[in-house]
Formats: sequence, structure tokens, C-alpha cells
Amino acid sequence: MPALLWDRKSVPPAATVVVKRIEGFFSNPYDDNGALPGGTWTIGYGTIVDADGKAVTPRTAAITEAQAQELLRRDMGGAARDVAQRVNVELTENEAAALISWTYNLGGGNLSKSTMLVKLNSHQKSGVPTEMRKWINQEGKPLVGLLRRRWAEAAIFSGIDPINACVLAWKNIDSLDDWPDFPNA
Repeated sequence: MPALLWDRKSVPPAATVVVKRIEGFFSNPYDDNGALPGGTWTIGYGTIVDADGKAVTPRTAAITEAQAQELLRRDMGGAARDVAQRVNVELTENEAAALISWTYNLGGGNLSKSTMLVKLNSHQKSGVPTEMRKWINQEGKPLVGLLRRRWAEAAIFSGIDPINACVLAWKNIDSLDDWPDFPNA
């Protein structure tokens, strides 16, 4: 069955699946880096801005899962618009889902200045997974959790089912040296 093309307006379901699976749901604000420096206060499924447009802080009120899903829809819609504005080539739904998840995590500014975008817009889609792998640092230090996320996004970009990609990333990546081959889509 041929891959479905992304309509450049909607958020493909695979994007939301991967973000929900990777971020997890938290009703109370939490520092996404624990006690280590460089964290960002988030709530819900990794949202950094509350429903009133204010940055999430330790004093942000708890939210329900329904509220978290609404914030996720809002934020994923913004990431989808960033991808649609910056990517000039057709994308399949899986490719768009992977890029939207990446952009949700790293922001449209990082997408716009990435070599990944240059390659993508130059019709070099095969170079995208390698470029995704480069974005695993927080405060200048590579993190295994970010490597797993980037591998899952790269696998989804390559056509792998999003849940399977997430499961495989957490199952097969234990160190910063790991980057398994992608299974056949």
C-alpha cells in the first residue's frame, strides 16, 4: 500500500502517538531534566506554556488529562504549521509525523536552522535520519533519552509504525553508541 501524502494542514495521528508515548502524562508541573541543570518546566505531555499562554512553572496549577490533550493539540498544531512553512517538498504522513514530533521537542527555530531542513528541501530525504541523530544534546551533553527519541523519530520518518519505533528505541538503545538499523517498514 503506498504511503499517504501529508495534507500540510493536519497533525498526522502518528505524531501525537509518539509524543504521548515519549513524554508521558503528568498532571503536575515537572522539570523535564530532573535535578540536573538545563531543564524546562513542563506539564501534561511536555507542554511548556499553559492554557493562559504563560510559561509553566513549579506553581502552575495541576491539569486533567483532557486539558493536557487540548494543550497537546494546540502545541502539535503549532509544530505542524512550522513544518508546513519550512519544508518545501511533499511529505508522507509518517515523514511529517516524525518532523512534527522533532519540532514539538526542539522548536521551529531549530528546524529552520538545521542541516536536516536543507537536505530535506534539496530532495535528500535519505539524509534526514542521520541529521536527526545529531540533535541529542541538552546543555551541551548528549543524552541517551534524546538519542532514543531521535531514533524513534528517524524510524517513523523511514516508514516504521510509531508505537513499534518507540518500543524498539527503548528496547535496543542503551548507550550513546547505539543506533540500530531500521527494520523494514
